[in-house]
Amino acid sequence: MENQETQKLIRHQAEHDAMTDLLNRGSFEKILGIQEKGDRPFALILIDVDTFKTVNDTYGHATGDKILKKVSRLLKTAFRSIDHVCRIGGDEFAIIMVEMTSDLKYTIEDKITAVNEQLADVEEDGLPVVSLSVGVAFTDRENPGESLFKDADKALYYTKEHGKHGCHFY
Repeated sequence: MENQETQKLIRHQAEHDAMTDLLNRGSFEKILGIQEKGDRPFALILIDVDTFKTVNDTYGHATGDKILKKVSRLLKTAFRSIDHVCRIGGDEFAIIMVEMTSDLKYTIEDKITAVNEQLADVEEDGLPVVSLSVGVAFTDRENPGESLFKDADKALYYTKEHGKHGCHFY
């Protein structure tokens, strides 16, 4: 029994980000590969926290860590339990939203808008205001580029180059 619990704990640590407890980059890459080989539609959502470096430089890394935990909690709450919410880098997150087609893109916009509104609420926890820039690509998108990841990344950079704090679709 004790051995099974230890193995379970080790596996959890290997698959999850220590600070946020979200799935880590390795888990993200495995899940994305599995989803891409399947025939079920899904959306890849890439997310950056706007002005995160400035927050770290101004308020310190402890505050930055609190913001990353807040973003993680809000994303986990906003998306379904069947979706895969991951932290793939410093202030970079990804969500693999399963069973999702481009005709339902408004649901993603609504979720991101809600999270951005909560991040702007300083009264809740006194943390500095940040927002999310988001890029999305669907497996059923028209005129796909090189890869789903690169298409979502292009959409993310479009958002960042056009005022941040929002969501753009490939």
